[in-house]
Amino acid sequence: MENLYLSTLTKDGNFSWFDINHNSRESGALPLVVNVAARVSTGNESTNYNKKGRLDYYLVYVISGSLSVKTKHGVAYSYENELFIIPAKTPYEIKTVDLPLRYLCVHFTGSQVEKILFDYEISLFPKINKLSYKNHMQLRFNTLFEGFAKNDSLRERELSILLERLLIESSRAIKNAVLEKTSLAKSIRFINENYPSKIKITDLAKMENMCMTSYNLLFKEQLGISPTKYIIQLRLEHARSLIESTNLSIEEIGILCGYPDINFFSRVFKAYIGISPSNYRKQIITL
Repeated sequence: MENLYLSTLTKDGNFSWFDINHNSRESGALPLVVNVAARVSTGNESTNYNKKGRLDYYLVYVISGSLSVKTKHGVAYSYENELFIIPAKTPYEIKTVDLPLRYLCVHFTGSQVEKILFDYEISLFPKINKLSYKNHMQLRFNTLFEGFAKNDSLRERELSILLERLLIESSRAIKNAVLEKTSLAKSIRFINENYPSKIKITDLAKMENMCMTSYNLLFKEQLGISPTKYIIQLRLEHARSLIESTNLSIEEIGILCGYPDINFFSRVFKAYIGISPSNYRKQIITL
């Protein structure tokens, strides 16, 4: 079978427009499938015009400079520390605006792309997603680049996992950017520092001098999810990190993340991640 992966990275870390537009495909082999990942650095004006669109999704994270992006859905500018995703099969025109320009990009497809982006609350173009400056996007892209170098039978599966981690980081950075502007900073800071402990929504509302109903409504308006779901997401992302990076038992991890009942922890984890904590660990070990 033809190797569908294409390494676009050159010695200086750049790529050609021809290369990145060449490897376009659909695939439902995994929930997420990476086609191309690249870093771009240029001091020249250029236009990338694709009149048919790609078969995959096109994610761009701008490090410096700015781009003008045009599709049938609208026109928008993307600046430093912003991210946008052009849907599959969408014609587009991208022009450099402010130079020098540096950005990172990944083209991806898969059987669960729409669901994953929806679950992580990452908007598609013409929405431009502002990210918090305290993020690990470049690190996540670096691990994606490293994944391409592992030319074996496990590469596609590993790249799928690495892309999901990148999308998780994107989601977290988007939400943190909102937090920097939110009027609920006091209670959200408390949640971020104490999420493994038992937290009552009534106590959070009191911190903001609000009734619980108003607090819930404002929280969801500003963050897009309820405070309860926000707490669950923090706990389970912490759990996933502990499963990946420690030898603690599943029961110990559940306790550390606020779930002393291992059966309940397993049910919540599976509902959020898609598989049980023990099977998630087995999946990590095989990579």
